[in-house]
Amino acid sequence: MSKKLNPWKISTLTPQKYRYIKKNYSLGDMNFKLKDNPTFIKRDLIMGQDNFENWLLNAKSGKKVALVSGFMTSGFLHLGSLTVLKQMVYYQKNYHTDIFIPLADLEARCVRKTPVSKIKKILTEFLAHFFAAGLDIKKTKIYLQTKNVDVLKKAGLFTGKIDINNLEKVYDRKLSLGEAYSSLVMAADILLPQEKGYVATLINLGVDEISHFILVKELIPLLGEEFHLPSITYNKILTGLNGSKMGKSLPENSILLSEPITLAIKKLENLKNKPLELYENTAFNILEWYSDDDALISHINKISDKSKANDLAVDEACKVVNVLLTEHQKAYKKYLPYARKLCNQLIINGKNY
Repeated sequence: MSKKLNPWKISTLTPQKYRYIKKNYSLGDMNFKLKDNPTFIKRDLIMGQDNFENWLLNAKSGKKVALVSGFMTSGFLHLGSLTVLKQMVYYQKNYHTDIFIPLADLEARCVRKTPVSKIKKILTEFLAHFFAAGLDIKKTKIYLQTKNVDVLKKAGLFTGKIDINNLEKVYDRKLSLGEAYSSLVMAADILLPQEKGYVATLINLGVDEISHFILVKELIPLLGEEFHLPSITYNKILTGLNGSKMGKSLPENSILLSEPITLAIKKLENLKNKPLELYENTAFNILEWYSDDDALISHINKISDKSKANDLAVDEACKVVNVLLTEHQKAYKKYLPYARKLCNQLIINGKNY
């Protein structure tokens, strides 16, 4: 694996690749004792961290802390998106952190070429899913990248701190103008809470987006004493139905949060009779993130026959997804009227704070 991860395109990550990434980027273990021992800790679903102990210490001390996790408005949310939302809810409830959610409509338009006409519908869906997942409306700060003047101004100033050649070294590839500018805007998103008086910021990212945080680490020494290093945790990737990352831009590869439950179950059942390794098994990945049954997961891990392990994982994942989506979609419908109202507010004002 000689190339750095491309945050805009990624294939399946094997256990060997996770180990390589952790060593190559000098990531720390996520061996912290967190309140109530959440699933993502006890099942080793966070593959690494950087400076997390600083954020946790400040949070435990009652300091003003924030968590930032953005969502690109290029398509609809899926079970992989929900893994991030569930962590955000956990930290908000257990460590009283304020949540910042940059809605990356600029990136969607510049990189994914998402039509503006589609973005409004996507925004409404996003907002309803955020609150259906359990985020506290009063402690969640949401904004559109294209409307947040502070962020856009800061990203513009960053162009005087790093040139295109050094930016491309961070990503280890040629960048389009849209990718280059979007990357600087994301760096500004990450640093925004510090300008609002937060003493520590936690960034929650999939490990495929590690280059974005490396860019921030490259920028901070160039900005003088204005900013300090945030903290970050890197999630393992929820495998999609075709073996690559579950993503918003590929609905056929994903279990969408709003799709009919019968369709979600059918997608999973189509995975039967495939002797997959567990790391590339979507059904088993779903059980790791969402099942409460530790014994079941341990049992599937020990089955030597891949086909039997896969089919059992599919059967159990269907049950879990049925319950999960039934509950989530009920809450989603409850918040939909508010989401429509907030969507219009965001389009007019740019942010809800």
